[in-house]
Amino acid sequence: MSRRRTLVSVDLDGIGCYHAIHGLPPPSPGEAGMVLERCLPRFLALFDELDVRATFFVIGHELEASPQGAAVLRAALAAGHELGNHSHAHAYDLSRWSAHAQLEDLARCDAALRAIGADPIGFRAPGYSHDARLLASVDALGYRYDTSALPSPTYYLAKLGAMALHALAGRRSHSLARGAGSFLGPREDHDIAGTALRELPISAMGPLRLPLVGTFLLAGPRWPRQTLREASLASARVHLELHGLDLADERDDALSPTLRRVQPELRTPLAIRRERLASWLRARGGAVALRDAIERV
Repeated sequence: MSRRRTLVSVDLDGIGCYHAIHGLPPPSPGEAGMVLERCLPRFLALFDELDVRATFFVIGHELEASPQGAAVLRAALAAGHELGNHSHAHAYDLSRWSAHAQLEDLARCDAALRAIGADPIGFRAPGYSHDARLLASVDALGYRYDTSALPSPTYYLAKLGAMALHALAGRRSHSLARGAGSFLGPREDHDIAGTALRELPISAMGPLRLPLVGTFLLAGPRWPRQTLREASLASARVHLELHGLDLADERDDALSPTLRRVQPELRTPLAIRRERLASWLRARGGAVALRDAIERV
């Protein structure tokens, strides 16, 4: 029987990313650094309480724009967490860029991370959208793993449905409708052909391949949430992906009224989301950063 293993990663997407997804105007200056400055400390406090180590995927331009956020990320490193590369611009069409532009963007984020003391070895693509060319750019940086794969057709169909609703409301989402291949493929860790990279997919549970992500596990309708919880707790090896916004305070954080209305997890109170996450982590017996999966290969 496989040894039990729990991986946790957190994408630190700024508020502007969510406005882009929902086709909303750019956020106000007061919202800009909220995820790094307010949500990330909540994760660090919870993970310290439960002795959890995680990998935080950082957007380069968000780091450069927030000295306070940079200080919190340094604290994350000091606490034993891992920082990974989530690109510099967080462009949802990054996979369509030229190889030169891709490498330039990834290298800029890499440099920003190293400037605060990190030693990044892993990458996750914006919106999970990736292909062989983008992974070749990641490989060129000398990284050891990619974790852009979310092998959940269920997630992809939900994304297309959300984009259609935005269009009906007269809003243009910046998410990519193309790229279905990013949501297919094996659920197990595997070597990426033609590179020195290892792929660490986000878990997709059961015959429906429900995505083990914060939006589904911590909020939303009871049936998929409970089904996902039960299936993931019964599995020997899982990789939970969260977002900084999963621990946003829907009452006290600087969030636009429209975003509060359209972003699913913000319709569930922070206290409930936090307790659901804590309960899941306790039931799993803790968690480790993604680098742990690489170091033990």
